[in-house]
Amino acid sequence: MSNATSSSLAFSSLDALPTQLAILDEDGVIVYTNRAWREFGNENGYQGDSSSVGMNYLGVCDLSTTDDATMASEGIRAVIDGERDEFSFEYPCETPDERLWFTMRATRFTDDGETYVQIAHLDITDRKRAELEAEEKAERLQNLARMLSHDLRNPLSVAVGYVESLLDEAVDADGLEQVAGALDRMDDIITDALVLARHDTVEELSTVDLETRAAAAWEHVETGSAELVVADSFEFRADPNLLGHVFENLFRNSVEHGASDDGLTVTVGVLGGDGDAPGFYVEDDGVGIPAETRDEVFEAGYSTGEEGTGLGLSIVAQAVHAHNWDIAATESGDGGARFEVTGVERSA
Repeated sequence: MSNATSSSLAFSSLDALPTQLAILDEDGVIVYTNRAWREFGNENGYQGDSSSVGMNYLGVCDLSTTDDATMASEGIRAVIDGERDEFSFEYPCETPDERLWFTMRATRFTDDGETYVQIAHLDITDRKRAELEAEEKAERLQNLARMLSHDLRNPLSVAVGYVESLLDEAVDADGLEQVAGALDRMDDIITDALVLARHDTVEELSTVDLETRAAAAWEHVETGSAELVVADSFEFRADPNLLGHVFENLFRNSVEHGASDDGLTVTVGVLGGDGDAPGFYVEDDGVGIPAETRDEVFEAGYSTGEEGTGLGLSIVAQAVHAHNWDIAATESGDGGARFEVTGVERSA
């Protein structure tokens, strides 16, 4: 095999790799990129020559202010200078359509007495997403264990204490009410904890109507004198079971934390008017949520009342994210709480 044939075969082999590959000279200038490198640039709107040949890779890293770019630049320079044989690290990459993860690996080699560095970017998105999903599930299980071991033990102790006192004394109505209240709270905690543990993925999507689902959920919540108003409606794809948890817990949150002496009105409506609806909102005219705590209300265990489980809005966030939607807490026009669910598309 001639040297020319051997060289052609080597480049063809590099082009066949699914890994994005570039070769830098000692100054950090790109002297070669393979097909995967060029295709990635073309697919993600890279401005300029997608091959990047002639561009100073280290210079681009230096211009960026991100920690990942700084780490990459320092690691590659250490390889070029011979301080280390290779360098690798994982980093996220935001494309116009999605969030990806890569492992960048830099390796030094020589050719005809010249030093070069091979830069390889390996797509690890599937593995990273699996890791993040496992971490999220582990966190949910930890929250569940905390709720069952701590929050559930407190009302159980109250119930046991009153039962023991009732065995020693004449039964009185106040004592029985305390026992019943403690047991009801235990039931609420168990129900919410099981929802968190079991309902983390969309099981079956179907076409649902905003007004119908909101009205059905309202019937499952003790709303007292509160009133539900559905301003407008639209059809979209959702898991009916998870969507029910979203509405029920948002309604319950309004009733338990937003009610005032003037009564309470909870309103459900469509975001975006008559066009392509980006989502829906649930708001009330109650006391509202302080601006400084709006980012915290979706955390498991967060509660401002002694009677709440602290899981309701965490369940809402979990159900919303399972649909790949987003949710944010803000303020209604009347100063009450408003929750906006975005990323929801109309049914065709």
